[in-house]
Amino acid sequence: MDGDSKHLIYRVAVPEECNRIREALEAFYYPEALLNVSYTDQQSTVPAEEEIQHTLSLVQQGMAAIAIDTNDRDQIVGVSIARCVRPDSSDDLLQEAASQLGHGKRVEQLKLQAHLERLASVCGRFRVRRSYHVFVLAVDPNWRRNAIGQKLLEFQLARAKTLGYQVVSADFTSEQAARIGARLGMRCVNALPLDQYWNSAGERLFVAPQGTSDHTVCTYARYVSGVGEK
Repeated sequence: MDGDSKHLIYRVAVPEECNRIREALEAFYYPEALLNVSYTDQQSTVPAEEEIQHTLSLVQQGMAAIAIDTNDRDQIVGVSIARCVRPDSSDDLLQEAASQLGHGKRVEQLKLQAHLERLASVCGRFRVRRSYHVFVLAVDPNWRRNAIGQKLLEFQLARAKTLGYQVVSADFTSEQAARIGARLGMRCVNALPLDQYWNSAGERLFVAPQGTSDHTVCTYARYVSGVGEK
């Protein structure tokens, strides 16, 4: 580990930091994000601009947490972003996909996300009207092995409770992230290997890159307040 974690602080990101968060996402989230790099029908792994703008819009909703190094001009070394998931969110994702022109990466990602939400059915399983769903949990490679991912997720659990959510869910695409979730009391409610997903046209458009052991999207969830709280 290259950094000194004693100088890190964790806090809610503010809208004025969107450009810096975008730089962090492009540096150490999107190049490894499974649903980004596994899309087969692409010339590069650069994410769709619509995907980036949607993700940054959640910063403005107060659903992004950052880890910053106070010893290095408040450099962002970790990011976690969540969105609100409701029982009908999968329908909204499919409607958004239908409104997009063509059948590119963004459209297929929306369809896959809708499929994942339906399989996990977090709101139905936990009998709640909404879930605080963490879909970004990323740490700068130079700062890994400092428990930053775990502390970010802990921060998001507390943030969800502050915002009045009863349940937090998350999509994990690596064994390490899944272990963090389990350590914090989350349980797996669904696991989808990419080689078991075909779109509505019967195409397999998401294939894990060779040489990686990460090929499954696992949805974890837990109560943070109310009935069933741990």
